[in-house]
Amino acid sequence: MSTLLALSDLHERFDYLERLPEVVKNANVEGVVFTGNILRAEAREAEWRRAQEEGRAPDLGHPDVARERSDDAESLARFFRTLRELKVPVYLIPGRNDAPERFFLQAAFNSEVVAANIYMVHRSFAPWRRNFVVAGFGGEITHGEREHEALLLYPGWEAQFSLDFVRHLDQDKILLFHTPPVDKFEEPGGHPGHDAVSHIIKTYEPKFAICSRAGGPKGKMMVGTTLVVCPGQLSEGEYALLDTDEREVAFGNLR
Repeated sequence: MSTLLALSDLHERFDYLERLPEVVKNANVEGVVFTGNILRAEAREAEWRRAQEEGRAPDLGHPDVARERSDDAESLARFFRTLRELKVPVYLIPGRNDAPERFFLQAAFNSEVVAANIYMVHRSFAPWRRNFVVAGFGGEITHGEREHEALLLYPGWEAQFSLDFVRHLDQDKILLFHTPPVDKFEEPGGHPGHDAVSHIIKTYEPKFAICSRAGGPKGKMMVGTTLVVCPGQLSEGEYALLDTDEREVAFGNLR
């Protein structure tokens, strides 16, 4: 049995993150995937909403945002330090909150340089075991809006274009998204999803697709031949374990 640990939406709850080594050991985990939202981004989210209401660009120099940015830097460093300690391959993409884009990418790439087990697969891919490849597209996928400073928002066409390379990958595929497909989970509620994600899944037919589901519960569903899994929010202690040989999923909670 090959076990993959699926995680999402940490929101800086490091008490749960720091318990992951015991999950990795006890479940004989051979790989970890994370689908975004390391950060809470409370000040940036509030400024973004004010800017939207007032018809202006977000003020990233706002004192609350500036104070939060300093905390964000330490949170990202702590996150990647903990991932290095897992001693198994870790594949990740950014979430809506993990902005600015260059800020997240720099932290991720710096970690890749010093840790052989960390792979940032936003718009990219990396191998896992002999027969799998992991690719992904992070941030919230929208119906036209684009933002990469205050939050990470990308139009659906950009996600589709950025993952066009997947058609050339011969291995079995695992795709990571921060936005769920528009298809309905067995468990109701949460983010309504985006048809671009559904289109990508149906086009490339990965074995698994792992996604976040803002405001919703953990869950699973089949989209065509793909098992789609939302592991739930790690900030609530939730995670999922995927048996990639039997294509089964078990949900757990660290609370």
